[in-house]
Amino acid sequence: MTKTTTPVLVVGGGLTGLSASIFLAWRGIPVVLAERHTGTSTDPKARVVNPRTMELYRAVGLEPAIRATRSPIEGHTVVAHAPTVAAPEALRLPTALNEDVGALSPCDWATIDQNQLEPLLRDRAVDLGVDVRFGTEVRDLRDAGDHVTALLCDRVGGRPHEVTARHVIAADGAHSPVRAMLGIPHDGPGALTRLLTVYFQADLSRPLAGRKVIAMILHNPTVRGTLTPLDQRGHWRFSISIGHDEDPAGYTEQRCGELLRAALGVDVPVRLDRVSRTPWEVSAQVARTVRVGRVFVAGDAAHVMPPIGAFGASTGVQDAFNLAWKLALVHLGTAGESLLDTYEVERLPVARRTTREALRRYEFGQGRRRGEVGGAPTAQRNTIFGYAYRDGAFIPEPDTASDGVDTDECLVEDPDHPSGRPGSRAPHLVLRRRDAQLSVLDLFGEGFVLLTGPTAVGWGAAAATVADRTGLGLTCHRIGDELRDIDGVFSSRYGIGPDGVVLVRPDGFVAWRAPLGHPAPDTVLADVVDRVLCRAAEGSRVPIGAAEVSGT
Repeated sequence: MTKTTTPVLVVGGGLTGLSASIFLAWRGIPVVLAERHTGTSTDPKARVVNPRTMELYRAVGLEPAIRATRSPIEGHTVVAHAPTVAAPEALRLPTALNEDVGALSPCDWATIDQNQLEPLLRDRAVDLGVDVRFGTEVRDLRDAGDHVTALLCDRVGGRPHEVTARHVIAADGAHSPVRAMLGIPHDGPGALTRLLTVYFQADLSRPLAGRKVIAMILHNPTVRGTLTPLDQRGHWRFSISIGHDEDPAGYTEQRCGELLRAALGVDVPVRLDRVSRTPWEVSAQVARTVRVGRVFVAGDAAHVMPPIGAFGASTGVQDAFNLAWKLALVHLGTAGESLLDTYEVERLPVARRTTREALRRYEFGQGRRRGEVGGAPTAQRNTIFGYAYRDGAFIPEPDTASDGVDTDECLVEDPDHPSGRPGSRAPHLVLRRRDAQLSVLDLFGEGFVLLTGPTAVGWGAAAATVADRTGLGLTCHRIGDELRDIDGVFSSRYGIGPDGVVLVRPDGFVAWRAPLGHPAPDTVLADVVDRVLCRAAEGSRVPIGAAEVSGT
């Protein structure tokens, strides 16, 4: 039996697991990744990456490669309900892919299929030194208190391997074996429908009549299912809804052909390529906890939501980025171990809120809810850009305790009118450095960043002192010096005055701010950083003008 020791073991080589390994390795943390499948996904699955997630890929240099790899159905915009492909649409669901997000982010939507994105992530992980092991499953995990021992096994040949890790990230999918080993229960309605998939070829240009379809949900007395194009050359996938207790073996090629013709509603030549009789589920459920000891759960292993709104995969990647910078600082000795407690405090409420939104959109599309599809573009925009943490690795302000949303969910604000308050995403704005333009978000990603107003003094020296004392990556930028605020919105978006200051975390969330500055930058910044990184003694307090900020 081979034995390996690594700081972090990532279980699962899908989008979340590969992203987690990249985010960690990019920060200098060695990683072993184990994936039970022998390769990356061969199915398109998720077909777009939302702008917030693209901001994270941009931070680690992946945006150009992703932009250069386009989905075969790029330019398709139609998601509709109809009795058949040939029948008039009963409902067309709005999508946000054409919505201008330039005021919110330097990143637009990226149209890339999952089976295109995963190989890019795998190659980048390997380039960064990740020990990637496909065809390897986890048979056992044992948490010894100061480390975790995992028994891995090659799926071909059965050769065992022992990996000892300080921490483990379980990103092994909706039916996560690791989550089952940990005994973590789910909350939520669970499976909403069960489907099996037919792959076929047909020229549907006549019944589609020029429509560029992302998906069509087809429902008539004979069949219910979802039609999606695999490319623009006549290759299609039809996922047929079947009963929860129904035997997939009864869906012969002949029966599937009949159901497919009933769904098309028009007589066109059809060639069946294959029928996948391994059912998959549309589900809505969230794990009750996303941490057990030294094991963290992320992505579909932590939360499963209906595939509508481009929420699921992107939420998993954001889990990974949140966890990666915290793990990196703990492993480097810069942060206290209890910083890792904030992963669940921050991400689990986001998972609950996002899953609820995806479920609401799904139920509307299935005719189970009435009214607007939720003001879909606004709701999607708020869900992607507007979520904010109630508690976690930041210094909260006293007026952000509640906004009327259930307290087990995250706060949500209008991203078009950002507050800049601690726990919220740092707002985008355009800066000019000499002759070049950049987003303020381009300053974030690697370490902590201190942004100050044009008349603030003493903060650059304070940041250098704190960085030297703690080993923390911490840079300071005065907006108005080498970085000019083109639109003059820095102060309003971040909620500070000309001498104010804002501390931003590596994931682009505000950690702390002093709207009117502070007379002792060295003292206050040192104390704030210690508390955000869970280095400070409990109960310490730093006065910031008229208010005091309590330790987290």
